[in-house]
Amino acid sequence: MAEQKSLNELLKWSIINQATEKEDASTPVEPREPAKKLDPSILDAILGKSDSQLMLESLTAIRSPQTSDEEKEVAWEDFEMLIQQIDNASNLENMKMWPAILDELKNTNPKYREQALWVCGTATQNNPKAQAAFLKEKGLPAIVALLSDPVPYVRAKTIYALSGAIKYFEPALLEFKNMDGYLTLVNLLKTEKDVSLLRKVVFLLNTLLIQDPEASGKLAELDFPLTLNSVLAQHMDDEDLVEKSLVTLGTFLHVASSPVHPGTLAQIRPNVLQAKEKHSQSLDSEAWADLEKRTL
Repeated sequence: MAEQKSLNELLKWSIINQATEKEDASTPVEPREPAKKLDPSILDAILGKSDSQLMLESLTAIRSPQTSDEEKEVAWEDFEMLIQQIDNASNLENMKMWPAILDELKNTNPKYREQALWVCGTATQNNPKAQAAFLKEKGLPAIVALLSDPVPYVRAKTIYALSGAIKYFEPALLEFKNMDGYLTLVNLLKTEKDVSLLRKVVFLLNTLLIQDPEASGKLAELDFPLTLNSVLAQHMDDEDLVEKSLVTLGTFLHVASSPVHPGTLAQIRPNVLQAKEKHSQSLDSEAWADLEKRTL
């Protein structure tokens, strides 16, 4: 009986609530005020700005004549940090930002030329899509021209940008070769006084020889082995530059398409032996043996 009573009460409760729902449904509802749109600044604070927005804000600050030098430096740093992400770097083309970046390479302030080169190098490094966009926007001639910039730190950052643009990207390397790029780098080795920059040039040439062994023929025509030997002789006390020069010399001798003239080898060998005596830890025993054998 108790169970039957509970069922009856449950049924009664259900009937009453169904009626209440119908009554509620028929009751007119007062019109509500339309929802107010959130302030974009509030949304930004909640969700955070997208990388694209941040990139646009940074580049706008960089290009604005109203932005202070201090604010521009911060904007450049923020921009470079953002395009360290490969997707953001690839998006520079879609956002049509390359022309503005390349225009900054002509800035009368060398610090901003350096910053623009920094961005070019970071964006294109190991990023074929960005390398292709950079090449299409005529970025390569713009940075090669800065190899003769009067400011050493701008020239140094130019090597960084050049490396990012052409390494492991054949179309850009081909254009570089057609621009007599190897001649420009060899001439830089002959004239550059800044040791840190020389290290960068030698290292880049080693990388390019590995990537493009056929370049050894062109470099041989440019007397590259003797130029490298001169760098080695003049900077024998700089262990880092000595090591990079020896490694690059070894790479050249290994990939050379034709034998190096014996007279050239005779000039190189004494400096190789001197470097071994002075900096024996620069190369391992196998590398030393190979280099001594190739310079006989």
